[in-house]
Amino acid sequence: MAAQNIDLNVYLNAVKAEGELVLNTIRQRGAKRFGKAFGMAGIMIAAAYFGVYKPPQDKISRLTAQIEAARAMSQSSAAYKDVRNQLAGSYGSLPLLKDQSQWLSNAMIDSLRADSLTPEMFRPVMENEVSGLIFQTSTVQLTTGFSNVYTWLMRLEGATPLMHVSNLEITKKQDMIGQNVVSASVMTAIPKKRFN
Repeated sequence: MAAQNIDLNVYLNAVKAEGELVLNTIRQRGAKRFGKAFGMAGIMIAAAYFGVYKPPQDKISRLTAQIEAARAMSQSSAAYKDVRNQLAGSYGSLPLLKDQSQWLSNAMIDSLRADSLTPEMFRPVMENEVSGLIFQTSTVQLTTGFSNVYTWLMRLEGATPLMHVSNLEITKKQDMIGQNVVSASVMTAIPKKRFN
């Protein structure tokens, strides 16, 4: 089937002729004569706009706004759950506030006993509070071989709840071959308030 050429000028001229006919008729007979027709046409146009066109448009606008709000809530909810899970994971790695008084001392003594190490000096726990976290630090000094120091440090750093060796000094003991004087400061953080 061959494409047909459509001449738009024919249709435009026909619409133009009809428009001119209407305008000439109104000029000749007067606008008062067509007042009822214009009034009814206006009422029908208004009824069609407010009764048929506008309600669905309002509903579409309202539903679009609700969909956007739900989408934003969904994205915010996913971000909140990620942050909450990270926070819960962090809390799981830290000691509880109720264990604040003896936890670090007991954990260090248990780690020393696990490797059969005896401290020569054990300083009491010092506390420092910063931004809702209580940082506890304790220092211990002992004499042992390097392999024992290594396993003890691995036990401390891998402990749960979290302990961190913040300072470590190892000095070879001159009068005892294979022995080292070890001074280690161990730290932990305890949150004062846990957000769930």
